[in-house]
Amino acid sequence: MVKAFSNNHKNGSPFSKLTNGCNLKPASKKVFPDCIQSKRIDCLLILFLPGMISCTAKKEPAQAPNIICIVCEDISSLLGCYGDKVALTPNLDKLASEGVRFTNMFSVAGVCAPSRNSLITGMYPSGIGGNNMRTSETRRVANMPDSLQIPPYECTPPPFVKCYTEFLRASGYYCTNNEKEDYQFKSPRAAWDESSRYATWKNRPKGAPFFAIFNLMRTHESQVNVWLDEPEIIHPDSVFVPPYYPDTYEIRRDIARVYSNITIMDREVGELIAELEKENLLDQTIIIFYSDHGGPLPRGKREILDTGLKVPFIIRFPGKEEDGTVVNDLCSFVDVPATILSLAGVKIPEYMDGQAFWGEQKSPPREYVFAARDRMDEWFDCRRAVRDTRFKYIRNYRPEFGAYLDISFRKQLKTMQVLLEMRDAGTLNEDQKYWFRTSKEPEELYDIEKDPYELRNLAADPSFASDLERMRKVHEQWVRKIDDKGVKHFTEKELLWEMWPDGIQPETLSPEIKQDEGLAKISSATEGASIVYQINHKGLNTKHWQLYSQPIALVSGDTVTAIAHRIGFKESKVSELVYQK
Repeated sequence: MVKAFSNNHKNGSPFSKLTNGCNLKPASKKVFPDCIQSKRIDCLLILFLPGMISCTAKKEPAQAPNIICIVCEDISSLLGCYGDKVALTPNLDKLASEGVRFTNMFSVAGVCAPSRNSLITGMYPSGIGGNNMRTSETRRVANMPDSLQIPPYECTPPPFVKCYTEFLRASGYYCTNNEKEDYQFKSPRAAWDESSRYATWKNRPKGAPFFAIFNLMRTHESQVNVWLDEPEIIHPDSVFVPPYYPDTYEIRRDIARVYSNITIMDREVGELIAELEKENLLDQTIIIFYSDHGGPLPRGKREILDTGLKVPFIIRFPGKEEDGTVVNDLCSFVDVPATILSLAGVKIPEYMDGQAFWGEQKSPPREYVFAARDRMDEWFDCRRAVRDTRFKYIRNYRPEFGAYLDISFRKQLKTMQVLLEMRDAGTLNEDQKYWFRTSKEPEELYDIEKDPYELRNLAADPSFASDLERMRKVHEQWVRKIDDKGVKHFTEKELLWEMWPDGIQPETLSPEIKQDEGLAKISSATEGASIVYQINHKGLNTKHWQLYSQPIALVSGDTVTAIAHRIGFKESKVSELVYQK
């Protein structure tokens, strides 16, 4: 039975087959205990409850469920459980039947790095300087003066912003990531217990809950070409060709390959779930599945249209709680960190832009979701979007630039080549030509109910004037609220200079270690720096660093090693202290 909700609810290498793919506000300043691997500390797992710290009790599974996020690349809702009759996705269909399926989940950007910036911080990337695609690479911007070359840099948010996994680690979770990060900054060591191809929750201390992210690469845009000549699981004749594409064999073949790659990814999801069953952990673990943004083909990925933003999102709870539930509320990726903290029973920091859509800290449903697009690879633009359940509003801050950007990486796809050939030959119809307009209207308004592909701009239609005005005001309020950096700065270089004065990356100051009656107290003069440490270079493994959140018990002769790191800054130099009683 399907239950429709409107948010009136509460609440070695593992998987080796999968590793070959590509100033805190007062409420957030609490000192959280960490999971200390030391025979001298009486408690291995420290229980955190809001307003209460105990060093003697372990969390019960019901209070601290394991949580796994299975994150695939570049798909829209092309799954059987979303009503797609072509898709062959039995594992995800089963997951949805045993859990909760969200029908209106949206990324904050149509491409991975800004999207993942939001997914790790709970902030809008356009508000913290992380919205330009791949800040870690040198770019010469094609539609700006030749002299404008962007050097590599890191998104540097305000000092109170943390990777949300730090709050999980501080409450006793063992946190792992396989393997992609792509956060627009180098993640501090404090973010993860392990982050690599070989990271495994199996290394956790006995009894500790775990939080794990598994990134599946098979559905990435690049894999359309990589696997193009392999036998198809889904035949080109069976796929639907949307109206913004001409119906050609080459385009059908690309669409079919997208479906076939999704089927392979679905098998990988099944392997992950089977591993949990094998370890008798399935009914102690919350499983969350989603794509990092919309589909991989042209006019999907990188766009702030629904084809680039709307994604599948499924949560399966232990014991199949809430099985068959469908949630139609608007939800955003900026809400995912807050929701995971809510599910884990960890207090959501007040600074986060996101809000929980499940769990004890659940907020009322959203009226609007927001998205932004700035530089995409070598092409500069500035677009913002607001969506409610019916309308999409887009503000074009650079209307002189075309809607289509001639991105080199995307031109490897046969679909893109066909579209360009037919554009140049003048054989595209009006719907197919719309994406290729050479300039944009300052404002766009689409009725998603009647025009799901966003092909009819209603901004100039007097009958929609009140809707346009409403959405315009919501957009302007949002831009002011988050202090939108892309709107604020004319060029990306100005943004870089704001975060890194004179373009020079700041360095986190080395931590100071003080001894005090059998305790080591560690601090850094860099505001917002996270600190990790080792005692005698011992941990779960030699590369493992404990998260520092409270004084550490020592005995005479112990050596404490510590490193500090603020997001966007260089990591500090190492500090050491030999404790002498």
